[in-house]
Amino acid sequence: MYNKILVGYDGSENSKKALSVALEIAKNFNSCLEVVSAVHLPDFADIRDEINGIYEDARSYFEAALNEVKELAEREGVEIHTKIVVGHTVETLIEIAKKDKVDLIVVGSRGLTGLKRYLLGSVSRGIVAYAPCSVLIVK
Repeated sequence: MYNKILVGYDGSENSKKALSVALEIAKNFNSCLEVVSAVHLPDFADIRDEINGIYEDARSYFEAALNEVKELAEREGVEIHTKIVVGHTVETLIEIAKKDKVDLIVVGSRGLTGLKRYLLGSVSRGIVAYAPCSVLIVK
């Protein structure tokens, strides 16, 4: 039913919960997990060095986080592929889901309410709106 499961992962508690659920689903369906961390660079940066610094910091952080994810998946016997990409989280995950023919996208819910949700938007809402497949939002 779910051959490929895509997980948006940023190392937050909510993304860790989403990963945990995705691992359970992957074990039950013998699925492959694709765990993606998206680096969203500022639209208007003062200098190129600022962008490079932000990217290098994010890459370093995500590499360490994704190494932990790989170890966890391997202990659970789940096939996993990880990647770090540059781009807006929603657009990036949707693009990857389409390109890789993903069956399920799993993301954590940040739990924003009221005005914050309206002003800031929501990654999970964007994923639900544009996903080419089923979406599971984990709270």
